Amino acid sequence: MAAAIDTKTGRVTSLPFTVSDWPLDVTEPLTYRADSCMLLVRGSRNEGKEHGTYWYAFDGKAFRLRAAVPQSGREASGMRSMLNDTAAQITRAF
Repeated sequence: MAAAIDTKTGRVTSLPFTVSDWPLDVTEPLTYRADSCMLLVRGSRNEGKEHGTYWYAFDGKAFRLRAAVPQSGREASGMRSMLNDTAAQITRAF
């Protein structure tokens, strides 16, 4: 279980899902930066059958899905580059 904690108020907001079955080359399925409201999630949410990469924006109260790239089978060789480019574009938008 993961959560965002407001360091000023102590408010805790849990992720509305669990994460499992992330790719073998991923050591951290949840990626964020302190200076951004974006959360990058890689793997399966709520132990579902669909795997992918998901971008959530945290508005201080809830995590909202902003983009998703489903993954079927193995990642194609260019997938990592495409995901990085997409992440950069989404992060700039927020």
